[in-house]
Amino acid sequence: MNAALARRLYLGAQRWRGEPVAAVLRELEESQRWPLERLRALQWERQRALARHAFESVPLYRERWSALGLSPASLREPADWARLPVLEKRDVQEQAGALTSTRAPRGGVKATTSGSSGTPVAVRRGHLSWAHAHANVFRGWRWHGLDIGDPYAYFWGLALDEAGRRQARLRDLFFNRRRFSAFETDPARARDFYDELRRRPARFGFGYPSAVMQFTEQVLAQGLDGRALSWRAIVTTAEVLRPHQRERLGETFGCRVVDSYGCAEVGVTGFECEAGGMHVPVESVVVDLEPAGDGLCEVLLTDLHNLVQPVIRYRIGDLVKPAAGACPCGRALPLLGALQGRAGEAITLPDGRRVSGLLPYYIFRHHAKSGKVREYQFVEFPGGRLELRVTAGPGWSEAVAREIEAEVSRGLGLPVAVREMPRFERRGRGKHRDWVRAAEIGE
Repeated sequence: MNAALARRLYLGAQRWRGEPVAAVLRELEESQRWPLERLRALQWERQRALARHAFESVPLYRERWSALGLSPASLREPADWARLPVLEKRDVQEQAGALTSTRAPRGGVKATTSGSSGTPVAVRRGHLSWAHAHANVFRGWRWHGLDIGDPYAYFWGLALDEAGRRQARLRDLFFNRRRFSAFETDPARARDFYDELRRRPARFGFGYPSAVMQFTEQVLAQGLDGRALSWRAIVTTAEVLRPHQRERLGETFGCRVVDSYGCAEVGVTGFECEAGGMHVPVESVVVDLEPAGDGLCEVLLTDLHNLVQPVIRYRIGDLVKPAAGACPCGRALPLLGALQGRAGEAITLPDGRRVSGLLPYYIFRHHAKSGKVREYQFVEFPGGRLELRVTAGPGWSEAVAREIEAEVSRGLGLPVAVREMPRFERRGRGKHRDWVRAAEIGE
């Protein structure tokens, strides 16, 4: 579809259903030029307004805050915000009614997570909340010369039932994108997708880092020229973008690799600019950082525009290494820092020891960077048996398998068996996890 036509169709449809994306995007493009003091003043004004709305119309917040002796009047300065209690995922799951405002605006859409964290969640979000979520994506795109309506390659999951697939086809047409399913990544499909992108070029790639990497490895394995796709950028989201992935994607396609961060419950909470800074859209969200040890902080999120089921100081479960200093791009929007993984991803080994959830990555990164391993996953079985499953790349051999087996067993301090797999079974929307229990993948 022509990009200009796709842009008009999208903005018209959003306006018809009550989501003022175009108006919010204009506001965001103006406010990104403001000094930090003015941005923080706007954010604080919106925080206090949200707190008043939540206290007056949301039973869960009124009850909890009152029990602690807190009210909107307690929020005299931004530092007071940290006195508000944390909202947990189980609160959203178990108390949806008490979390719903008695003055909720009409309309809106329910946002559901894939459950890749082990805790699927659904939050009702109003039209203004969705408009900010979409507008923040588009503002980030524009930092890299991309725009609403530009055709793009979409690396995501795909429903398994026919009704879900029909809906996906309609949505892909509406958003002017072509989908490469994270569930169907064999060489033939990858070649067909590559050929289609040569016939009908996309301006950029977008999706899970792991799914884009699957396509990348097939492109390399089949001797195809990734740079011939002429992508301006690859925008990744929903998973941690590892340094070796960024490097390999950039080398293969000859373009900038841009990371973004957010969640279904709140929307975009970080977008990488052309200078590499992950900026927080403070006009739309609040990001609180709670110290978690080892120089890391756990992320707490607030959606400033969801008046239906307000999400305030919500523990998303992610860890970041806080950023320091200003961004060379010149925007005053604060920096989030580097996402490190999930707080709940500490791995309990069969012998009872707990290790960082990032350990598999650090054991494996040089093998992944070399391309000998395209994808990997540790599977823990009842009784303590560990299996390392590997999708092999160029240069894989039995000798490499034995080397990895010894290296991983030494790194974890217990025996691990290596098993080669043609592909991995993916669940939910198609996200990939480094470490799973057998029951979680139906084994």
